[in-house]
Amino acid sequence: MAGHGSHKALPEWLHNRQTKGTDVSEDFAGCCSMTPDLVKRLGLVKELEGHTGCVNCIQWNSNGRLLASGSDDKTVIVWDGLVGRRMARVETPHEGNIFSVVWMPGADDQLVGTGAGDCRVCILNVETGATVKSVIGHQGRVKRLTTAPDSPGVVWSGGEDGLVRQWDLRERWSMDSSNVLVNLTHHAGRGAEVKCVSICPSRSELIAVGANDPFVRVFDRRMITCSRLDPSAIPDTECGAVAYFVPGHLPGVEAAFHRKLRPLTSTYITYNKDGTELLCNLGGEQIYLYDKFAMYSTSAPINLAVIQNCDKKQLPANGFSNNGLKNGQSRTAFKNLPSDVEALKLEANSEFEAQDYSKAVYLYNQAISHHATPHPILCGNRAAALMKRKWDGDIYAAFRDCLSALFLDPGHIKAHLRLAQCLTELDWLPEATKCLDNFKLKHPEHKKSAAFTQREIDLNAALEKKSAASNRTGAAASSASPPPASSPVLSQYSAASFLRSDDDQVEAMDSDDDSDDDAVRPPSSPILHPGGISSRLGNISSEHSKQEFEFRLKARDYSARFLGACNTTTDIKEANFLGRNGQFIMAGSDDGKFFIWDRKTTNIVKVLVGDEAIVNCLQGHPTAPILATSGIDPVVRIWQPRPEDGQENTRA
Repeated sequence: MAGHGSHKALPEWLHNRQTKGTDVSEDFAGCCSMTPDLVKRLGLVKELEGHTGCVNCIQWNSNGRLLASGSDDKTVIVWDGLVGRRMARVETPHEGNIFSVVWMPGADDQLVGTGAGDCRVCILNVETGATVKSVIGHQGRVKRLTTAPDSPGVVWSGGEDGLVRQWDLRERWSMDSSNVLVNLTHHAGRGAEVKCVSICPSRSELIAVGANDPFVRVFDRRMITCSRLDPSAIPDTECGAVAYFVPGHLPGVEAAFHRKLRPLTSTYITYNKDGTELLCNLGGEQIYLYDKFAMYSTSAPINLAVIQNCDKKQLPANGFSNNGLKNGQSRTAFKNLPSDVEALKLEANSEFEAQDYSKAVYLYNQAISHHATPHPILCGNRAAALMKRKWDGDIYAAFRDCLSALFLDPGHIKAHLRLAQCLTELDWLPEATKCLDNFKLKHPEHKKSAAFTQREIDLNAALEKKSAASNRTGAAASSASPPPASSPVLSQYSAASFLRSDDDQVEAMDSDDDSDDDAVRPPSSPILHPGGISSRLGNISSEHSKQEFEFRLKARDYSARFLGACNTTTDIKEANFLGRNGQFIMAGSDDGKFFIWDRKTTNIVKVLVGDEAIVNCLQGHPTAPILATSGIDPVVRIWQPRPEDGQENTRA
């Protein structure tokens, strides 16, 4: 088993144990706690019955022996999750649905914290059934609690009143307690709601906050002084934020998602065990991963350098580099693809020609993952498949691939034209215009080609449509309006940002977050230019603080995304890492299924039926290849690899 899905066979593991001793045990556990073979064999082994309402939250204790669950029936049940036996059932003081349950660190597995729809936070002794602490600590529903292993007796709560509060068992609890850590309403407006919170396990001073918008905000607790809730108080000029994260195509489109009854809301965020990756299940859209490069890189922003630097050496008039092939890309700097990657590419090309674009993307994902370094042909081909498939976020993902291909091969003609098409379809028309202008300078011999002519026709049609819409609404740009600006994400990242390898080094996140002298300041009056920067910052209004404006401008883009699950019906739907090394990603769906993706390829590797209606919660066991799920059904389900006995898995 150890050899399957890991890079080392069992004899190599045994040799390492003999030569390196116990130091190899953590590596072995991380690689083999969940492998592709084990994922394929996952099946239902137990249904834990005891609740009489939806089970909205579950959590394993630190050693994986106990599993706590909270429900609409306002009770908490503690299970022996491995045996499937109920250990304790606690009646809580809650008068609303329980949305979050956590084990309190430093309490020898005797205390759990709960948050519920009655705005109350409670600490319960699961051995005696006693309520240790109980307070109506929020003016909105409490959606998520979080703890830190190095902070015994402390729990943080996030509520729909826009507050994150810090509760310490050693202190008196009340609504007037001076424990408000974050008040989003001071910076993101009166309608801001906290939907989820998560403490970084390796740097517990960092707390990530998800809200009812597409941004994930990370705050440094060392920069914040907890205060009382005082609506009349003047907000602090410094909010303690160190980084914002958002998928680059989403700021400015929130209203469109609302009209489709798909509000963009972070329903769950979590760090991996090392604190180097942050996973967000974004309601109304997809699941996004922000890896160590997005989270901790402090490199200077670079804007569209791959298409704006037109003073570099031009391609020959034949449209390809010396010794290259006339196929839309120059390949002199790249060796032939390895045979296995070439085979995947050819298979993907065949699927593309057969118009099975999802299968083509799947195979290109595999090819890019198998290839040791990024390759312009693979990036460019996947971009073409994404542009044809057009699922949510595909055009922006194709835009990123085009940037990557151009960074690797500045003479990649097809990638340049596809980039212009992506910018047009994203409605980033000033950038699309610049992209085509630069194409004419770099490739004058192709400016009369059919492909380029079509890009110009599409762009002009989009410009006319936007101009007509602006004239109808009276929002046409005035002569005093500033020139169009790049989107926040677009202005910060170039292709190099998407071409990292696991061996690249990054600097630690600077919690001081010193800003540059020439940092962008909020405009004194709204920018009305169609496609201007104000339309790409989300719903910015006079209620938003200066810090909110600036951090949205510097928001960092995603590293990977995971597609397939539907998250529009409930606002507590989780996405989590599976395996001690986070080899897989898992999330529930509105159709009663839960999905498991390969972390590297982002491809779906397993889909299982986990509920009669909706799967909301998925929690992997801390050490064993076991996971627990729950949802609308009043049961908790335990899953583990089934024996290879040839019997059909009825849940697959």
